[in-house]
Amino acid sequence: MGKPQRLPRTLSQRSAKRLLEADGWTETLGGKHVVKMTKPGRRPITLPHHGGDDYSRDLSDRILRQAGLKGGDRDE
Repeated sequence: MGKPQRLPRTLSQRSAKRLLEADGWTETLGGKHVVKMTKPGRRPITLPHHGGDDYSRDLSDRILRQAGLKGGDRDE
Protein backbone atom coordinates (compact mmCIF):
# COMPACT_ATOMS: atom_id res chain seq x y z
CA MET A 1 0.00 0.00 0.00
CA GLY A 2 1.13 3.51 -0.67
CA LYS A 3 0.69 6.77 1.07
CA PRO A 4 -2.97 7.96 0.97
CA GLN A 5 -3.67 10.71 -1.54
CA ARG A 6 -3.83 14.13 0.09
CA LEU A 7 -7.01 15.99 -0.82
CA PRO A 8 -6.79 19.66 -1.83
CA ARG A 9 -8.11 22.28 0.61
CA THR A 10 -10.17 24.06 -2.04
CA LEU A 11 -11.52 22.90 -5.39
CA SER A 12 -12.62 24.57 -8.58
CA GLN A 13 -15.37 23.09 -10.75
CA ARG A 14 -12.74 21.62 -13.08
CA SER A 15 -10.57 20.10 -10.34
CA ALA A 16 -13.64 18.70 -8.51
CA LYS A 17 -14.85 17.10 -11.74
CA ARG A 18 -11.43 15.48 -12.36
CA LEU A 19 -11.25 14.21 -8.78
CA LEU A 20 -14.74 12.70 -8.94
CA GLU A 21 -14.11 11.12 -12.36
CA ALA A 22 -10.98 9.46 -10.95
CA ASP A 23 -13.21 7.95 -8.25
CA GLY A 24 -15.68 6.50 -10.78
CA TRP A 25 -18.25 9.33 -11.05
CA THR A 26 -19.63 10.24 -14.48
CA GLU A 27 -20.91 13.54 -15.82
CA THR A 28 -24.58 13.70 -16.79
CA LEU A 29 -26.80 16.51 -18.01
CA GLY A 30 -26.70 19.54 -15.77
CA GLY A 31 -27.83 23.11 -16.20
CA LYS A 32 -26.23 25.95 -18.08
CA HIS A 33 -23.44 26.59 -15.56
CA VAL A 34 -23.46 23.47 -13.42
CA VAL A 35 -22.00 20.01 -13.83
CA LYS A 36 -23.97 17.07 -12.44
CA MET A 37 -21.95 14.01 -11.45
CA THR A 38 -23.52 10.59 -10.80
CA LYS A 39 -22.33 7.23 -9.51
CA PRO A 40 -24.45 4.08 -9.11
CA GLY A 41 -25.70 3.73 -5.55
CA ARG A 42 -24.92 7.36 -4.63
CA ARG A 43 -26.93 10.58 -4.75
CA PRO A 44 -25.98 12.94 -7.61
CA ILE A 45 -23.61 15.79 -6.86
CA THR A 46 -24.02 19.21 -8.49
CA LEU A 47 -20.86 21.22 -9.07
CA PRO A 48 -21.73 24.92 -9.41
CA HIS A 49 -19.80 27.29 -11.68
CA HIS A 50 -17.96 30.01 -9.77
CA GLY A 51 -16.51 31.98 -12.68
CA GLY A 52 -13.34 29.90 -12.75
CA ASP A 53 -12.58 30.73 -9.11
CA ASP A 54 -12.03 28.12 -6.43
CA TYR A 55 -14.92 27.11 -4.19
CA SER A 56 -14.82 28.12 -0.55
CA ARG A 57 -13.24 25.65 1.84
CA ASP A 58 -16.67 24.82 3.25
CA LEU A 59 -18.19 24.03 -0.16
CA SER A 60 -15.13 21.99 -1.15
CA ASP A 61 -15.46 19.93 2.06
CA ARG A 62 -19.18 19.35 1.46
CA ILE A 63 -18.57 18.13 -2.11
CA LEU A 64 -15.86 15.72 -0.91
CA ARG A 65 -18.09 14.42 1.89
CA GLN A 66 -21.02 13.88 -0.49
CA ALA A 67 -18.72 11.90 -2.76
CA GLY A 68 -17.47 9.80 0.16
CA LEU A 69 -13.89 11.01 -0.31
CA LYS A 70 -13.66 12.76 3.06
CA GLY A 71 -14.99 11.94 6.50
CA GLY A 72 -14.80 8.87 8.68
CA ASP A 73 -11.85 6.66 7.73
CA ARG A 74 -10.75 8.81 4.81
CA ASP A 75 -10.63 12.16 6.64
CA GLU A 76 -7.34 14.07 6.68
